[in-house]
Amino acid sequence: MTTSNYLMQTMRTACIALFLSLTVLPAAHAAKDPVPATLEETQQLDGQTLLLNGSGPHVIKRVKIFNIGIYTPKLRTTSQELLASTGPIRIKLVMLKEVESELMSRRFLADIRSSTTKEERNQLVYQLLALGEGFATIGDWKVGDVMTIDWTRGKGTVFRSNNKQIGEVLKDDLTMQAILKIWLGENVADNKLKRLLLGDKE
Repeated sequence: MTTSNYLMQTMRTACIALFLSLTVLPAAHAAKDPVPATLEETQQLDGQTLLLNGSGPHVIKRVKIFNIGIYTPKLRTTSQELLASTGPIRIKLVMLKEVESELMSRRFLADIRSSTTKEERNQLVYQLLALGEGFATIGDWKVGDVMTIDWTRGKGTVFRSNNKQIGEVLKDDLTMQAILKIWLGENVADNKLKRLLLGDKE
């Protein structure tokens, strides 16, 4: 078996396992401390001030898993405009439920797989494996934990958990595009959240 085929089989196995085991994320313990319902209006990244383009809760089976916000240099009202942005871009997630690290990793892999074409997935094999390995080095996600995903054109994408870098820098531009399409693509699971991330108000 070639290295390329082995990597594709590994990614496929992880994604299949997710769909079999993730009908719903595991029940979480109630938060002891309140988690902010809103995200900050601005963030600093790569020497620029980014604006909160939109935010809202990521919901699975009527359970709010995390709050998500997307930060851009200029406010965008369509997914096409945002995906075409030259950046930098930050995605910020604030956990509302406890989630096992392995399940969080598999969830991202599966969501990326469903939001990309076969050609794009072929280009992302290494990045997805590196991301999975990075998630394996951190503990479970607790209520109030923060994940940031930062992309700067020409530098790549960096994942952080509570300001600690997860894995290596993914030095490409396609990774962030694939991640953004989870919530902003044509076939998203939650159209209401898509509208919120593009600036609509509840």
